[in-house]
Amino acid sequence: MTENPKLLISHGDKGGTGKSMAAALVLDHFLATGAPVLLIEGDAGIPDLALRFRGSVPVTLVNLNRAGDAETSFNKLGNVLEAAAAAGQHVVVNMPAGAGDTIDELAPVLSEIVSAVGYELVVTFSIGPHRTSTDALLKSLDRGLLSVVDPTRRSVLFPLFLGIAAQFDWSKSPSRADFMSAGGKEAAIPALRPDDLRDKILAAPGAFSVLGEDKAALTITERALFRRWLALAHAAIASVV
Repeated sequence: MTENPKLLISHGDKGGTGKSMAAALVLDHFLATGAPVLLIEGDAGIPDLALRFRGSVPVTLVNLNRAGDAETSFNKLGNVLEAAAAAGQHVVVNMPAGAGDTIDELAPVLSEIVSAVGYELVVTFSIGPHRTSTDALLKSLDRGLLSVVDPTRRSVLFPLFLGIAAQFDWSKSPSRADFMSAGGKEAAIPALRPDDLRDKILAAPGAFSVLGEDKAALTITERALFRRWLALAHAAIASVV
């Protein structure tokens, strides 16, 4: 691999803001480029991405939802990252809901590990539409995971299935201009519609790009709609990875 491998963490507010979708799209992006990539599934109890990508990429389970015992999670996480860096693999971490209490608590430790093993740390924050999500983002920027990331390597993702970006509280926040002027990025993840196509795609295992070519899984019209969505989603992800 000619470039430094990337460690991308799909962070965000509580459940339902599209963290898993963002992580899945990043994995699909790396697979499309032919780059070696490892998935770290951060919730052993609900390993949704681990089940989707099993057989497509190597998967490791590291329970990151361990408030009060973050050191145990970080010990395993550090060992996995060290081995992955030696193998030249990009790493995508799918954060579970509520993992901020674990990962934010030891953000300086993570920064030290990443620097030591030679990863470029990239963090996306999938934001919800309400003020509480803006507050969670600002907290992470102030003293959590986003505070230890190079400003040009941190991004806010608008999940458009929750509404248009202009209606999100973050879009109206006075802190947004500071975030952008420091080099932060934003991208909008398009909504996958119609709903029955979305449900079919989310229920099917495998990388998105493979599903787009599966004539048995989708009708002609569904494939056309899905490929359009995937092209837009890939462009959004490529702009922040």
